[in-house]
Amino acid sequence: MTRVVLFFVYSNKYICANRIAGARRYAERRGWDVQVIERNARTLDVSAVIRFWNPIGIIAECAGGVPELSRKTIGEIPLVYLDEDPDGEKGRALYVNSDNARVGETAAKELLRLDLPQYAFVGWQQPRFWSEIRRTAFQAAIRIHGKDCHVFPSPDGGAKARRRALAAWLKALPKPCGLFAVHDPVAEAVLQEASVQGIRVPEDLAVVGVDDDPIICERTSPSLTSIGLDFEQGGFLCAQLLDERLKNPEVEDVRLTFGVTSVTRRVSTRRFQQSDRRVVKAIAYIRRTACEGATVPTVAAVMGLRRRMAEIVFRRETGHSIHEEILMVRLEQVENLLRNPRQEIIPIAQLCGWKSPAALRAAFQAHYGKSMRAWRAEAVGGP
Repeated sequence: MTRVVLFFVYSNKYICANRIAGARRYAERRGWDVQVIERNARTLDVSAVIRFWNPIGIIAECAGGVPELSRKTIGEIPLVYLDEDPDGEKGRALYVNSDNARVGETAAKELLRLDLPQYAFVGWQQPRFWSEIRRTAFQAAIRIHGKDCHVFPSPDGGAKARRRALAAWLKALPKPCGLFAVHDPVAEAVLQEASVQGIRVPEDLAVVGVDDDPIICERTSPSLTSIGLDFEQGGFLCAQLLDERLKNPEVEDVRLTFGVTSVTRRVSTRRFQQSDRRVVKAIAYIRRTACEGATVPTVAAVMGLRRRMAEIVFRRETGHSIHEEILMVRLEQVENLLRNPRQEIIPIAQLCGWKSPAALRAAFQAHYGKSMRAWRAEAVGGP
């Protein structure tokens, strides 16, 4: 008889898909069937779903939403909470969360490297433990460098009131300023309001988000620099922790975290000495297409210039050539893939735009002075 684990999620969007993949990777070892249940609908009858599937365990992505999953609705079925406050009302339980303090510190490091006079934070529209932890860590890192950190006071009154307040707050921020948005949807809202207010990004406002969701980050204007989290590992840890609970019913108070994998730098933090929008447009194009065949001539066409003039303008703004920018973006993607110990090395060449593994090996060796395997071993301890 198939042993079923229910995984309650809010949607099958980018983040959830990676979490589900991680849970299923562990479940394959145990012969489990992971059944995904979306919790969008308020009419979802949790008790009826549990009776229907008769699961051996449950993973519940929470983040304070509805419908509620608790001992009242699931009885004694082993339960692992994902994105739930371990210090909240649930009490002694099994929890898996992102390393929110490290997220805040990573955002601070990314923005501090720009050496700006002011910094700011925009959190989630309602109080959430993960948002507060990220804010606290970010503020602390900024303050130890003797800098100010302005925090957006989200008002009551719904989405329209928040948009109006955010627009006024962004307009009043001292500039130039480095802003950390607690995750990508919030960063997207910041970029939209900045555009409406005529605030230049990244010249006046450099913005960093969290999740590195390509659906958001590559389509915002400008494209969004974002911190990537190991969501796949988060799902894996949930299933692993559930297995430990099934083997030992006494396990009832465990807190695990999954970490930061990378920072993908896009146009929202690429500040230049001058403000040539042709170069900004070119960099956004390179970010989207570097691994799919972008070349110096295609970039020049995007800039609306002949190749030689495009090269002159691009180098004046960035300090390096168009080709070097393309190479940098492609190697950045190689790094991101190498940080995943489950990613085989051979396919990386094709995924990142090289004609052959040998060509990538040569380029990587020339740039880093070591092989990809050696780089991975130092970066993440992989083979």
